[in-house]
Amino acid sequence: MIGYLYALAGVIIAGFAQIFLKKGAMRPHISFIRDYLNPHVIIGYFMMALTVFCPMLAFNTGLNYLNVTIIEAVGFIFVPVLSRLIFKEKFTKVKMLGFAVIIAGIAVYYL
Repeated sequence: MIGYLYALAGVIIAGFAQIFLKKGAMRPHISFIRDYLNPHVIIGYFMMALTVFCPMLAFNTGLNYLNVTIIEAVGFIFVPVLSRLIFKEKFTKVKMLGFAVIIAGIAVYYL
């Protein structure tokens, strides 16, 4: 059970890291150094670095590769949902179709 939590924590951390990176990229361009050394970008990269360890911890608990891969697929839904909540991005028909395919794939695996 703890392995699933580690894998899910990796997805959640990666999702928020992508939000921080996008927020940092939305700042007006001043200089190359300021583009890459602003707080949002630094936090985003730090969080991305943390996500490297989450699958390793999940594997260490005995969770197999296929389960971790399926859990990581949830990130393809989590990030657009966060973007919708934070940046007010719209869901297109193509995104909705993509969500449906991902959910169907997860359901096929677990059923």
